[in-house]
Amino acid sequence: MLNRFKDFLASIVLVAMAISAIEGLALSEDWNSYSPVYSLGSGEDDWWTAYPDQNANSGSSVEHPSWVLEALKEKPVLILIHSSDCKPCLIQMPRIKEVANSFESDLKYYDVLAEGSGFQKALDILDVYDPVGGVQYVPTTIFITLIKGSDGKVEVAWHSAIDAMSEDQINGYAKDSIHYHKQNVADWR
Repeated sequence: MLNRFKDFLASIVLVAMAISAIEGLALSEDWNSYSPVYSLGSGEDDWWTAYPDQNANSGSSVEHPSWVLEALKEKPVLILIHSSDCKPCLIQMPRIKEVANSFESDLKYYDVLAEGSGFQKALDILDVYDPVGGVQYVPTTIFITLIKGSDGKVEVAWHSAIDAMSEDQINGYAKDSIHYHKQNVADWR
């Protein structure tokens, strides 16, 4: 009887391990066969290498901060600028943190509180990555990666959004940023 119980427990452990392995495979991405949701362009939903159409500086080049360029050598970058009491921030924060945790090995995440000692850093980042130019709202979510331009040269690409984003949008830009980075980092610089 005791041997049957041990065999039963061993079977449960094996089944649990198999389920865990299958779930792990389901959560991992095949980045080589991944199809990006968003492409390079200048429209509202595109990845941008220059300021987009809706920005006051449309078409102008972007001067990326050195710490962003340094981080891009290893991973794409995700930045959330928020405050502790705005309602859209309270919606956006857990969504971004979930994605950042899910892809922590493939994505560099910066959480920037636009209050107190983080206020100036938030303003400095928004001066560069505000999608419309000069507005500086929270939450602003910024994705930065590497992408091939129309000339075939690898460039820094970014996308930012003001207000809370849907989970599908967040996942799409996060996965795109990882895919593009993996495809292009070896040819950058």
